[in-house]
Amino acid sequence: MNGDEQDTRASGSVAHAYRNALFWRWAPAMPKGIPAAFVTLLYALASAADPAGRVRFRDGSVIRIKDIAAACKADEKDVRRYLTAAVAAGVVAVEGEQRRGRPTLYVLMLTPSPDWGAAVDAITNSKRKRPERTPPPWRQAAPGADQKNGGRSPELPEDKNGGPPPELSDLDHEKERGTAPRTSSGDRPPFGSGDRPPNNPGRPMSLPHEVAEVEPQPPVDVAPAPTELPENHEPRTADVARCAVCHERMIPRPGRDRHTHCITAGGAT
Repeated sequence: MNGDEQDTRASGSVAHAYRNALFWRWAPAMPKGIPAAFVTLLYALASAADPAGRVRFRDGSVIRIKDIAAACKADEKDVRRYLTAAVAAGVVAVEGEQRRGRPTLYVLMLTPSPDWGAAVDAITNSKRKRPERTPPPWRQAAPGADQKNGGRSPELPEDKNGGPPPELSDLDHEKERGTAPRTSSGDRPPFGSGDRPPNNPGRPMSLPHEVAEVEPQPPVDVAPAPTELPENHEPRTADVARCAVCHERMIPRPGRDRHTHCITAGGAT
């Protein structure tokens, strides 16, 4: 594109009349089968066309499909489909011969009564078909199986995986079962044939505590303490004597009637 804006706003131009017809008459009368992208394409053609209605630049070069697709924000394949539908409806024509590798010159057509049904058929028939998605192998049901909810679930033979699980009713209830070991400070034994020990952390002993009756003791008579002591009262001790010199108490010893220091002080033997 050369960047020059097409002078299509003149009241007497084909492009101006085309936009008015599209806005006021054609778009409201279109059936529901025509997508909005088809209408967007027609508006883009009217904006890019010259006053004569030809979709080309002022220098005569044709506007290519990829430029039209970029203006419509659509895929080039969808733009080709919508152009074919517009030609079928009679609102767009092709000038000259269409050749592969050469851009096609499209011309706006002011048709009094467009054939929108032909446009719907052209769009529907040219719709691209997406390849069918193959379901994953785990959803493919076996022949003869129920097709609802993905078929029936697979069944394993009885001789695999150790056979059916044992039933509790087959056990002999008269056999002696294992007993739980005594409660100790060790850990709980692993799962085995024996029962688990009782787990009573911090449980007080439930034995009865009987309190013995205490019989009353007989009273003891205590003599009253003397209130006064005589003047010459001395505490009575076992074998207490008096020194012959200082008259103080001393421990009696055989052959001695006075203290040692009293003997030393008096010079007596």
